[in-house]
Amino acid sequence: MDHRHHEHDRPHAHDHESEAGGEAASEIVKLRKMVEHWVNHNEEHARSYRLWASRAREAGCEEPAEILEQIASEIVEQNERFLKIVHIIDSSGQPE
Repeated sequence: MDHRHHEHDRPHAHDHESEAGGEAASEIVKLRKMVEHWVNHNEEHARSYRLWASRAREAGCEEPAEILEQIASEIVEQNERFLKIVHIIDSSGQPE
């Protein structure tokens, strides 16, 4: 942190350690919100991939359908890892 914005030889009413802690907590709050956004976004994609897998099957394209289903399953696994991040943040006592 750049401390040139004021003199340190005179008393002042704030503490830089709590400022840094507040900034870190704020970043954790943002991270948690971003992870939730990514999970929701991924769920939308997974639904779309499954829909198109079904359409591909109906059109007789089994292999593309299987690939789309596999991608959708991988997204579910990715979301499980994202939700682990949320759990870690929530368990650490960080603000939500």
